[in-house]
Amino acid sequence: MLKKFMRGDRKEEAALTAMHEHLDLLCAAGQTLTELLSVGGKDLVDKIFDLEREGDTARRRVLSIIFEGAFLPYLRPNLCRFVELVDEAFDTVEDTARYFDLIALHPTIAEECRRIASFNQQMCEILILAFELAVRGEDIREQVLAIRILEKRVDDLKGDIYQKIHEVPVADFWQGKFYADFLHSLTAFSDLIEDASDALYVLTVSFR
Repeated sequence: MLKKFMRGDRKEEAALTAMHEHLDLLCAAGQTLTELLSVGGKDLVDKIFDLEREGDTARRRVLSIIFEGAFLPYLRPNLCRFVELVDEAFDTVEDTARYFDLIALHPTIAEECRRIASFNQQMCEILILAFELAVRGEDIREQVLAIRILEKRVDDLKGDIYQKIHEVPVADFWQGKFYADFLHSLTAFSDLIEDASDALYVLTVSFR
């Protein structure tokens, strides 16, 4: 799809490469977060921070190439929207790791949180596949549907957590706030990945 409407400019190839790198880094961060929620460790938190910085560099590179004139003008807003949604998802991974480092994940909700992280990681992997298919001009409806199904599972787990959260003891206001911020960041990821897949699908549909 995208290559069909490119002008053969090397800038566009470079932008697509950087977009894929951005997604790869996000997936690596999601995988690291899944591991962090299972085993803990300051080194995994630091690794996520490092991946986010690399991802931010990739995002800036993509946007810079687009602003320099890559792609046809009517493609640029939707492409930028997709990149920004992926970056917002990256921010939630970093925030989740930061707040996890400030709390002790209570066994009452630990399993649900780990399952959400696993679903988030799966959604990211599916989004990468959808991007690759879109670039080749192939249908991505199956991938978009799979992401929506996983997002619904995350929503269900979020509901389960909020039914149990009153059982989690908190020492003071700040510990309670860190818990709330941790859960918000963990569950916001799936919404952003769903939005990113929808944005990508809109791009594919507009050129049929």
